[in-house]
Amino acid sequence: MYPELLTIGPLTIHTYGLMVALGILAGVGLAEHLFRRSGGEPGRIIDIALIVVISGLVGARVLFVLINFSYYVSNPIETIMVWKGGLVFYGGLLGGILALLGCIRFYRLPLWPMLDIGAAAIALGHGLGRLGCFSAGCCYGKFTDLPWAVSFTDSRSLAVDVLNRPVHPTQLYSAFFLIGLSGFLVWLQPRKKFPGQAAAAYLVLYGLFRFGVEFLRSDPRGAFSIMGTTLATSQWISVAAVAAGMIIYVVLNRRSLRAIED
Repeated sequence: MYPELLTIGPLTIHTYGLMVALGILAGVGLAEHLFRRSGGEPGRIIDIALIVVISGLVGARVLFVLINFSYYVSNPIETIMVWKGGLVFYGGLLGGILALLGCIRFYRLPLWPMLDIGAAAIALGHGLGRLGCFSAGCCYGKFTDLPWAVSFTDSRSLAVDVLNRPVHPTQLYSAFFLIGLSGFLVWLQPRKKFPGQAAAAYLVLYGLFRFGVEFLRSDPRGAFSIMGTTLATSQWISVAAVAAGMIIYVVLNRRSLRAIED
């Protein structure tokens, strides 16, 4: 893999950072396209994107630091070194959603249609970002002898604990799933039964996938127990995401049916 894509004098372009940047651009571009297609004002998404992206990146980094708090207490300067990897998606999702809700309120935009658009855009950007994880060697999988196993060989890789050993390409599993999920959510936009259906589907489908793929990962990512059950932090959040998605779907579907009956 290539954790460092290019070095020009003192400047090093890290593949992880480049793919995260490309993911953000692709997600914003898709959101702008869907917003215009729904009759929204051209350029409005661009206005919102900067605030949402910054809030998302801050949230993603904050959750990663909290999960690995003991390390960063001893190495505080590394707290800002995001180019080395270290963004927890669910932290970014929470930060981004809070910022998006604020922008929706400020610009007086429709809540659920905007969240439907955001779901498709987030899935695409996240999928491309996972390709950056693959290049950097973070979020690596457990050892396996499957024919599609990969081995990280670059000494600069973050997969130092499994260097030169075959592991599950969990980053690629995530990238392919997320890009496919984005395509499905784009397809669903004009076919949805009620506003919010795509957002609910995103929470349920991604939550289920993330819960499952965590069992194939072996990188340190924090875990805790509830009622005797120990799961990774992201798995507990996935459980909450699936539950939230199902509740949103049921509530909005019933509201839609009542509106039709009235």
